[in-house]
Formats: sequence, structure tokens, C-alpha cells
Amino acid sequence: MSVPAGCLVACLLLTAVAAVFDTRTGHIPNWLTVPPMVLGPLVWLAYGGLWRSDRGSLGGSLLSMFLCAAVPLLLFRQRAIGAGDVKLFAAVGALLLVDTGISAVFFSFCAGSLFAMARLAWEGKLLRTLGNTFFLAINPVLPKKSRRALSHTDMTWMRFALAIFVGTFVAALSNNHAYGLL
Repeated sequence: MSVPAGCLVACLLLTAVAAVFDTRTGHIPNWLTVPPMVLGPLVWLAYGGLWRSDRGSLGGSLLSMFLCAAVPLLLFRQRAIGAGDVKLFAAVGALLLVDTGISAVFFSFCAGSLFAMARLAWEGKLLRTLGNTFFLAINPVLPKKSRRALSHTDMTWMRFALAIFVGTFVAALSNNHAYGLL
């Protein structure tokens, strides 16, 4: 198995185990997310050197780790996702590099959106939540008298690692040409 394929398999296993932990406990342990953030760049250093544009490298892995964690970090600062999710996205970036890593982030948020809508529909809260989302988006441009007050009790928290696993799996399927799997 080549290094890129090994990184892909390791990332899929990492996100699957994280999904199990998150689903059961609501927590993604550091012992699961931190080692790939250290080992991923080291593996890519051994495979491609410090910086190469034609294949993976240490620089590419570090850049990908930063880019894959950037938006989740902003969401964490707004208390929209947990710190474990941010670290898991960083680990995915360290292992998969920019192309597949950013795809994994995108597909993870798509999966998370679908999971959230399904959950809200199941609980009978989908239409009210969509209405709140609409006002959350347009409130800043409305005159003060027309703004709708939204309470934090209307917000719903969900565990996100399963969506990260699904997004990583879909990204792996869509970008598997980069790993020589087809």
C-alpha cells in the first residue's frame, strides 16, 4: 500500500472511531486527534520532502491542516461546534492534504446539514428552525423595529463527528484518483 493510500485508510479509521466516541460520549478524545496532527506531516515529509508541488510534502500537510481547521475554528469561537471537531478537521487535513481535505470539510458540512434537518424534522422543529435561520441571516440588515429577537434556547446542538466521517468518506470516493486507488 502506498503512503497516500495509507493516509487515506488511516483517516477513514480515525474519523470512524471519532464518530463512535462522539456518538456515545459527546467527546472526541485528544489521544485520538493529536497524534495524526503530528504524524501526518512527518509521514508526508518522509514521502515528499519539505515542499513539493507535484506530490505531498511537509509544507502541504501543514498548510492543509491549517486550511481544513480554519472555518471550523471560527465556528468554535462562535460556540457553534466543539473543540474536538476542530481538532478532527485538522487531523483530516494533515493526513489528506488540501484537495481531499477541503473536500472532506465541505462534504462534512453538507452531511451535517442533512443530519440536522432530518433530526429537526423528526422532532417537529424544522420549519420553526428554518424561519429562525432566515431571520438570523437578515436581522443585521433590517431596521431595528423590524428585527426578530432570537433566543439561544431555540438553537440545537448536535454531535458532528459522524458527519465528519461521512464527509471524509465521500471526499475519499470523489478524490480517490489522487491516491491511485482506481
